[in-house]
Amino acid sequence: MPVQDRTEPATPRRREEAREEGRVAKSTDLNSALVLFVSLIVLRVAGPYMFGTLMSMTRAILANLHTGSLDDAGIRATAISCASVLAAVSLPILVSAGAVGVASNVLQVGFRVSSKPMIPDINRMDPIKGFMRLVSWRGLVELIKSCGKVAIVGYVVYACLKTEYPNLLKLSDLPPPAASAQIGGVCWRLLSRACAATFILAILDYMYQRLQYEISLRMTKHEVKEEFKRSEGDPQVKARIRRRQIEMRRSRMVQMVPKADVVVTNPTHIAVALEYDASRMSAPTVIAKGQCLLAERIKAIAEAHGIPIVENVEVARLLYRLVEVGQQIPEELYQAVAEILAFVYRLSQKAGRRRLAS
Repeated sequence: MPVQDRTEPATPRRREEAREEGRVAKSTDLNSALVLFVSLIVLRVAGPYMFGTLMSMTRAILANLHTGSLDDAGIRATAISCASVLAAVSLPILVSAGAVGVASNVLQVGFRVSSKPMIPDINRMDPIKGFMRLVSWRGLVELIKSCGKVAIVGYVVYACLKTEYPNLLKLSDLPPPAASAQIGGVCWRLLSRACAATFILAILDYMYQRLQYEISLRMTKHEVKEEFKRSEGDPQVKARIRRRQIEMRRSRMVQMVPKADVVVTNPTHIAVALEYDASRMSAPTVIAKGQCLLAERIKAIAEAHGIPIVENVEVARLLYRLVEVGQQIPEELYQAVAEILAFVYRLSQKAGRRRLAS
């Protein structure tokens, strides 16, 4: 799909899928630069100890050449001794470089173990696709970047050597210790400047990789809509489900209306059915409420079951706005509702006395 059609930023789900596939914004140049930088620091700090240890090992070997045995056992013992010394000398650099390499990757992409990139993919073995990747724009850009890095670091090294060239010509006039110190200083300055140039290029490469990663994850408007449907559900289906849920709640409310003691109305727009049983309720409870057509239905059912209907505009509005179905009325409405229930009970008593008299 054309890049110009991908105008929307990646969604969290798209980013998560990319991470699962092993597609992350990572600069290998930054890892290499950090490893080189830390290795140089360790070499600068532990260099005298490492150099002294190697010198001691060399002196010991040369001093014992005329007394040592040249059979297999003697050679094996000397090799083991040299290997242990070399391991001890190189261990600080190896440990620090390994730790920095792991930390650099974790800081760039976070800690996430995924085996999906290791799964064999037959498409990766296609020589035609592999050649197309080599001659693609991305491959050309990587080639230009590599040539640029070599040119910049090479120029830094050349400029450093050009500056140090007069001092190098004088090495033959210096005694060996001074010449060694001079060469060591030149090497340190050369490596330091090359490391600084590499580190700056690595930061620029990381910024470029981040930019390319964000561009590669961009989505079209259609993809965003489809992903929203997959993650949140189809809006039309959700709307139908909500309508069905509303209808079911209304149906349950209507079934509860016959249990009401009174229905308070607006009188035409709102109807609220109240039930009060002193043996199991601390306050009257709203068992059904509705407006417009649902209010008319509640009143019709109340009339069919002989439930009193009381018109009280203010109380009906407050009950409808403040109290949900299944909740008891708040304390501020106790007095108003009590008056309504008392009026209903008086009507019921009068109606009962009339039936007895007749």
